[in-house]
Amino acid sequence: MNKILIVSSALSMGLACVSMPTTSYAQFSAEELLNVQAGVAGIIENTIKTDIAAGLLKDPQGVESFYRGRNFEPFWVSASRPKSNARDLVFEIEESWRHGLNPYSYHLKEIRKLMDAETDIRLADLDVLLSDAYLRLGQDLTGIRVNPAFMNSHYRHWQAPMTPEALFTRLDRERDVEDLMDGLAPKSMTYARLQDELERLLKQDAQPYESVLPIKTESRLLYPGERDKAVPDLRLRLGVAESQTEDPYLYDDRLAAALLQFQRDNGLKDDGIVGGQTLGILNQAREDKIEQIIANLERLRWVEDQKPDTFVIVNIPSAKLWAVKNGEVKFDMPVVVWRSSRPTNFFRTEITGVRLNPTWTVPPTIKREDIVPKLLEDPEYLTQRGMQLISGQGEEAMSVDPASVDWQMMTPEALKALRMVQIPGRNNPLGQYRVHMPNSYNIYLHDTNEQNNFIQASRAISSGCLRMKEPKLMTDFILEQRSDWNEEKHDAIIATGATRDLYIQNPIPVYLLYYTVWINEKNEIVYGNDLYKFDRDLIKMLKDIDGIFIPVDNT
Repeated sequence: MNKILIVSSALSMGLACVSMPTTSYAQFSAEELLNVQAGVAGIIENTIKTDIAAGLLKDPQGVESFYRGRNFEPFWVSASRPKSNARDLVFEIEESWRHGLNPYSYHLKEIRKLMDAETDIRLADLDVLLSDAYLRLGQDLTGIRVNPAFMNSHYRHWQAPMTPEALFTRLDRERDVEDLMDGLAPKSMTYARLQDELERLLKQDAQPYESVLPIKTESRLLYPGERDKAVPDLRLRLGVAESQTEDPYLYDDRLAAALLQFQRDNGLKDDGIVGGQTLGILNQAREDKIEQIIANLERLRWVEDQKPDTFVIVNIPSAKLWAVKNGEVKFDMPVVVWRSSRPTNFFRTEITGVRLNPTWTVPPTIKREDIVPKLLEDPEYLTQRGMQLISGQGEEAMSVDPASVDWQMMTPEALKALRMVQIPGRNNPLGQYRVHMPNSYNIYLHDTNEQNNFIQASRAISSGCLRMKEPKLMTDFILEQRSDWNEEKHDAIIATGATRDLYIQNPIPVYLLYYTVWINEKNEIVYGNDLYKFDRDLIKMLKDIDGIFIPVDNT
C-alpha cells in the first residue's frame, strides 16, 4: 500500500492542500446522456459562466474551443462509460510524480471519484475534467511554469508551455495518450537518468547516518591528522566502521581515503579537507536529494528538446562548458564562473563571432565596487595597469588623467560618464580572445591572464563574465565555418596585438544554465553545490504552486 506525502507551504502534509473545489456542475443521468453532445455543451457553458468553474478550468476558452471543433462530441467517454483513453490518461496523471510533478494538481481526486461512481456517473463532467487535466499536465511537461526572475532571468529565454490549441490538436491527431504524453516530455538522457534517480531515492529507506545530520566541525576546515568532535559522525556518514587508533576523534588516514573518494564521486576537489562545499554535500539527506532532483527536472523542461546541430552549453554550478556538433560533444573545458555574492544572469543567446586581442571596458559593478576603492588608495592604479580613463562617446571622447579626478567626491552619475578601458596586452583580463554573444546583460565568454584559477577547488570567483581555460579551442570551433580561417591567419592577427573582429554567417546558440545535478564523464550522477541557492528558491515556489508530491512505500 502507498501512502501519500504532500509538502506544501500552507500545510505541512495531507491531501487537504490539493483538494479540488466543489463543483456546481449540473447533474446528468445516464438517460440524459442520450444527448451527450448537448450535455457537454451545457457543462462548457456552465463552467465559463460560474466563478467556481472558471477557477477550476485552467483555460476555459481553450477547452471550449477544443469541444466546439468536435461539435461538442465527448473525447474521453462513451454514452455509458469512460473510454480506455480516459484510463490511460489517469495512469499518466498518477505517474506524473516521475517528472517531479504533483498528480493531484490534475484533478486526480475528483476524476477518481467520478470514474469510480456506480451510479450517476456524470460523464459529461468527467469528460471536461479529463480534458482540462490533459491540458494542465501537457503544459507543465512542455515549458516553464514559474517566473524565472528569482534566478536573474526572463521568460523570453526559456521554452513556453505548448498552447491549448497545439495540445488539443495533437490529442485529436495522435489519440494514443501514452505515446502522446511520452512525446511531450523531454527526451534527453539526463532527464531520463534523473527520473530513474528520483524513483531510486523514493524506494530507498532513510540511511542510518541521517540521524547525525547535519555534521558540524569545530573549525572552518578539518585536515587529515587533526582531532574534531565531528569525526565519529563523519565516519558514520562515509561508512568507515572503525578508527585506526584508539582515539575516536582523530581524522585518520582510513577516513581521509573515504573522503577523497567521496569528493571524486561528487565533483569536488579531492584534497581530503572537510570544508564548506564538502560539508554541504555530506549533509544532504534523502529528502534534500529528492528536492534537488525535482528542481533540476523542472529546469530541464525549460530548454527546448530539439536543439540545432551545433550549440554550446555552459553549466554554472559545475563550472564547465560543452561544445556540441552533430549531436556529439566535440570538447569540454573548465570555466571560471561568478562568485556566490554576485549571481550571474541565465539566458539563451547566439554566438556571432570572436574578437582577437580585445580591449576590456570595465563593467559598472566592477568599476563601482572594485576599481574605485583601489583608486581611493592609489590614483595611479589605472595607469600602472595600462588602463585608460575615457570621458564622452564617439568623436567627443577624450582621455582623462586618473590622478586629476577627485575620487573621494565621485558621484554615481559622474562615474557612469567615465569609461575604464584596458588596452590589449599582458594585463588585459580578457586575454587574447573574447566571444561575441550579444545579450542585454553584457555577459560573454573570454580568455584570461590568470590560468591558475582553473585548478582551484571552487571556480566561482569571477566578478563579471565567464573565463575559458582553452579559449583558442573555442575560437577554432566557432570560426571553422569560415573558409578563410586557418592557423597562419590566427598567428598573424595575434602577433599584431591589434583588435580584430571575426564574424560567422551561421550563429551558434549558447545556453547559460543552472543544473545542480549532472552526469559526469563516468556516466555517474553528481549532486553539485546549489551555488546561488536557486534550488531552494525554486522548491519554495513549486510548493506554493501545488505542493511537492512524494509517494512513500509503506509496505
